[in-house]
Amino acid sequence: MCCFSQSQPSAMIVAMRARNGLVALACLIGLAVVMVPSLTSASVAAPPPTTFVVVKDDGSRSQMSIYSSSTGALVRPLASFSDQAFTNNGLAYAPDGSGVYFTLIPPHRTRRFSLRVMRFDVATGRQTFVADGAQPAISSDGTQLAYGASPRGLAVRDLATGQTRTIGLAQLGTAAQLESATIGWLGDGSDIAIIPAPTAWDLVGRPPKLRWCGTTQTHAVIVFVHVPAPPTPLTADCVHLAGPALGPGAIALAGSPASPTTLLVAADTHGDKTLVEQITQSGAVSPVLTIRDSLPLSFDPSGTQLLYLVGHSPPTLTEATIDNGQLTNASWRDRRLALGALAW
Repeated sequence: MCCFSQSQPSAMIVAMRARNGLVALACLIGLAVVMVPSLTSASVAAPPPTTFVVVKDDGSRSQMSIYSSSTGALVRPLASFSDQAFTNNGLAYAPDGSGVYFTLIPPHRTRRFSLRVMRFDVATGRQTFVADGAQPAISSDGTQLAYGASPRGLAVRDLATGQTRTIGLAQLGTAAQLESATIGWLGDGSDIAIIPAPTAWDLVGRPPKLRWCGTTQTHAVIVFVHVPAPPTPLTADCVHLAGPALGPGAIALAGSPASPTTLLVAADTHGDKTLVEQITQSGAVSPVLTIRDSLPLSFDPSGTQLLYLVGHSPPTLTEATIDNGQLTNASWRDRRLALGALAW
């Protein structure tokens, strides 16, 4: 640990992997979105939210809408964006359903190009600029927003006061730009997990020329950013895991319902299956379950339910509950959603 501060997959699933974010214009990057051998109902702090947000991509425009998590039915459309403006570099849904955080490509690009984190107010329909950055992630209590800050770092904003703290992550090299990283909060809001995305060198099978956290990009690394009460500065640890890098496939993160300081990870293994694991901040990994023929999209904030794609031509959006290492499918599935992004 190093410390620092401040079968073949279906064609539609492959297409979704390739469509994610700006980096996908040059290389294949997985869908990024907004965990325990034994999960029991006694460990669940609160019932899951009753809605989730989907951004559908029809090839020219992206439609943001709210759907019911209990039935899969459309609740209401929110907004429509040109595909030249919307980019799937992060999507986050406030726990109380009041707002959606997303990323847009600025209309006028400059030499110091940066994506924009935006907020959509569900009640008023108003869109407001939050900050330059990408991959917004909101804490489970809805009070703090984390996002990748330009050029290389992480920002944490108190949504009530607007106070923002940042930490430089230059030790991650190019991966510290975080545009295509996966960012998620642990359950008690005191820690953030970052899974960096490998660069194009790894995707085309060439030897990686860059390193992160003291190792090559082919190795699995998670960065845990510690978020004490302000004004104490943020700090971070690089945690090395056994095995290959967790990416660049689809990854969903949540705090484990069994421990507020442990992470639940659902990762696309590129073998047409999803592997769900529990990972501690010391790097200990415990398998939870495997979902065959699938692609993970998003956990609910409690870490007990998962939305994922399953099957082929077209894949089916499925909601399920994780209980004692078993998966219980809900009563609904949907083959009609042409997903570009999803957040629960």
